[in-house]
Amino acid sequence: MRLPLATAASLLAALLAAATARAQSSGGAEAFDFLRLDANARAVGMGGAYTALATDSNALLYNPAGLARVRVSEATFMHNQHAQGVSQQYIGAALKNGFGLQFNYATLGDVPRTTISNPGGTGSRLNVSDTSLGAGYGRELTPDLSVGGGAKYFTESLGELSVSGYALDIGGLYRMPDVKGLTFGASLLNLGPAVRFATAAEKLPTTLRVGTAYEKKLPHNDVTVAFDLTKSVLDKVRLGFGAETLIDERFAVRAGFTTRQEAGLGLVFGLGWVGQKVGADYALVPMGDLGNAHRISFTLRWGRSDDPATAKSPGEGTPEGRLAQAQAAMDRGDYVAARSFLIVGLRGLAKGDRRRVRFQERLGSLHLLQKDFRGAIQAYAEGVNLAFADGYSDQSVADSYIGIGMCFTAGRNYPDAERAFRKGLALGPSPAALEVAQAQLKRLTKEPLP
Repeated sequence: MRLPLATAASLLAALLAAATARAQSSGGAEAFDFLRLDANARAVGMGGAYTALATDSNALLYNPAGLARVRVSEATFMHNQHAQGVSQQYIGAALKNGFGLQFNYATLGDVPRTTISNPGGTGSRLNVSDTSLGAGYGRELTPDLSVGGGAKYFTESLGELSVSGYALDIGGLYRMPDVKGLTFGASLLNLGPAVRFATAAEKLPTTLRVGTAYEKKLPHNDVTVAFDLTKSVLDKVRLGFGAETLIDERFAVRAGFTTRQEAGLGLVFGLGWVGQKVGADYALVPMGDLGNAHRISFTLRWGRSDDPATAKSPGEGTPEGRLAQAQAAMDRGDYVAARSFLIVGLRGLAKGDRRRVRFQERLGSLHLLQKDFRGAIQAYAEGVNLAFADGYSDQSVADSYIGIGMCFTAGRNYPDAERAFRKGLALGPSPAALEVAQAQLKRLTKEPLP
């Protein structure tokens, strides 16, 4: 009789995860535990605390909602030279339109074939391996909230025997609007039916991840700290903590701690280099008597970044640049990106800055394009109130009144619409708004304007 497939799969998972968590109910490693393995060296170097940071090509491993925050397309290639000759290969890709792919392969290599009558081995060998292939999509519901989901197909093989199954993932990310740099994330991974082996059905390692991260930009380095809680169906709660400092936006130094690793102290360390188009990361995982595990990953990026918070092109980081980017996004119908540029721009302005009125006018126009008339009136009115509170009026105020008039017209409130149009005309609107107001008033009054 050959070694049971479930036993070999658990052996592989246990070695790969550095003596992976012992399940409280069964006393052994879970089948398909390789689905819970860390991959990217940056995440490993931070103790696996990546649920709120996974806004890159590794999002499908930790939180598919992170795909919505990918601002430049990228792909990651990882090699894990684990202890005891075990190895793992991972490829992840994420496009800035919200789609992502992943491929994960882990193997023990060739191991001796054993039987009940020959427990020391039959003289032949067989290959033990695990493979998964997945895809997902993330979407921003608001500039601060994103959601995502994914699906994966996986197999576990022991020589000529193999089983396969599928699983689903869901997740969410929330960026605190009032605390810059603070993000919360949660995901539920590996949801799916049990997979039947020859004699038993094995549950998938369905896992809940909850995490938070805080990123602080300093004059010469950026500092990031992250904390995760993970709970798998057959395992106890596990903790992960990590810290990273990015020096001159190029060189990263990392350290972390995880309770998922039962070999060694649970400490991990990492280094990284972040280039505009190419990046490299390394993680060292001391595993006590088992030796050390080494992860190396390379990341390739292509295309132009459209991240409103990190734009580097001339003018893009200024309020005027944000407005131009927002208008360009509105022109191409990307209303989520347009709102992101406007919100980020507003947050960067002091309370008394008169440019806030222009940002509010553009927010109102964005709502108007989306036929959210109540939201448009609210945004326009907030800008007008800001201007009047400081005792001034400008073209943005005039355009706001004309926008309010358009909202009233859509709601068939023609008397208030006419008053709003005339108020806007009296304050000196932009040429485009002037043309709109004159056309609308002509239609409402059915007579030519002087």
